[in-house]
Amino acid sequence: MKLPERPAVIRCQHWIAILISGMAVGIGVAGAAGVPLEQRSWVETRTAHFNLYSCGSQPAVNKLAGRLEQFCKAYSQLAGSKAVESPPIVVMAFPDHEATKPYLPLYQGKPSTIAAFFKRGSDENLIVLSLPESGSVYGGMEIIFHEYAHFLFRRNDQFWPIWLKEGMAEVYSTFETAGRTARIASPIPYHLQTLNHSRLLALKELFSVTHDSPDYNEASRQGLFYAESWLLTQFLMAGDNGPYRARFSQFTALLRQGQLPEQAFTNALQAPLPVVQAELRRYLKRGAFSAIDLTLSADISSPISLTTRPLPPVEVYFRLGNELLRAGQPKAAEARFVAAGKITPASPLPEEGLGLLAHERGDQDAALRHLQAAIQLGSKSYLAHYLCALDEFRVIARTGDRYRRIKPVEAAALFSQLDQAISLMPTFGPSQQLYGVLEMVQGANLAAAGVHLQRAIQLEPENPSYALSLAQYQYLTRNSTAARQTLAPLLLPNANPRFRADAEKLMQANDRY
Repeated sequence: MKLPERPAVIRCQHWIAILISGMAVGIGVAGAAGVPLEQRSWVETRTAHFNLYSCGSQPAVNKLAGRLEQFCKAYSQLAGSKAVESPPIVVMAFPDHEATKPYLPLYQGKPSTIAAFFKRGSDENLIVLSLPESGSVYGGMEIIFHEYAHFLFRRNDQFWPIWLKEGMAEVYSTFETAGRTARIASPIPYHLQTLNHSRLLALKELFSVTHDSPDYNEASRQGLFYAESWLLTQFLMAGDNGPYRARFSQFTALLRQGQLPEQAFTNALQAPLPVVQAELRRYLKRGAFSAIDLTLSADISSPISLTTRPLPPVEVYFRLGNELLRAGQPKAAEARFVAAGKITPASPLPEEGLGLLAHERGDQDAALRHLQAAIQLGSKSYLAHYLCALDEFRVIARTGDRYRRIKPVEAAALFSQLDQAISLMPTFGPSQQLYGVLEMVQGANLAAAGVHLQRAIQLEPENPSYALSLAQYQYLTRNSTAARQTLAPLLLPNANPRFRADAEKLMQANDRY
């Protein structure tokens, strides 16, 4: 039995390009009173969908939590409750942008010119930002809504080109609500200012931008990319060209059918790129931008329920280390985890942090050692139990890139770890997938394997590794028709090449069999 790729704790990331100059990376940034960030008083604020951590003003944190829950409620009414289902989203809300700087990702080894970022993972979705500051271009709710919108549209992540991901996030960043009406797609003044003083990128050039492109990462070019991505998306959703608005919904459908972005775009709009480009220029010059009002089924303005608790110092260091790990700064993360262990050696959190770090580095022995130590110290982390089961499974069952049946007593121990992980966090897809794969390897309860693999796909339908596991199960249970249907999206021309290769091998092997 082949298990798909090692699931990373940290996966996809999205950045918002509010340009900032003079950024520097350091440790222990001191506030106005000279107190390092790690030594300030931090508070956890929990709501139905978010866990917020901050050492800033509690009224500002509560307001942020309320607005996020309001956005979540509105989108849930529009797209269904499944659209917002996930493990709680972690929000690291730094008191101001200066305090946020050392905790932002790096670009080519240098400080990135971003104001906030969203990091998506199967285990945790993370939003990092500074608390909204009155009158500040860097601290408005638009940044917060932009970052959360990336999560809401995650199921289109493998299909949408980057201009549409960022354009949609910007359209939703203007979210406002009044009673049973939500408004999006309002004009964004700083984008219009950029567009009125710059020459638009050719649409072919805009379509070619990737996460590694200078247009996406370099301060001198980010502004135009984000502005034009917003303009094109706003034009297609709310612009004055009725036929384009009506046809735009076909773009995603054609992408899902396997068409490449430019082909799907021109086919959906029934117009070549130069024609759309001319229409976009005309729309910008006309300068009349209408918002979109959405009718909700219920009033979402009622107060939210939240709980707060002060964080002990060991958890402050752990939270900051976890954030740095997900921001791509492993050495700085390790320093926080080690410091946490010195503060409170009996806490499981430092061992959890070092286990996460070792897992990300691919050091299974170290990961197991630290994670098992965390569990011995009383860890209640679903991730610690899951990763411990995953790394132990790989150690005792792996032969090359295949997995063999293991002794019943060993399997029972792994099932126990996964039962713990699932009881602590039922909506964590990787635990469900690994449970199903282990059941397939052991072969004693294939029906249970199917239940867990289907549940993983329900939680993360956009995850291609789950589809591969389910197809393996379907072939194993002689349901080749269903397996082919499961693999079909992975065989499309616009699918991830690595997963497409695995899907082709799986289909060919089973056809030969």
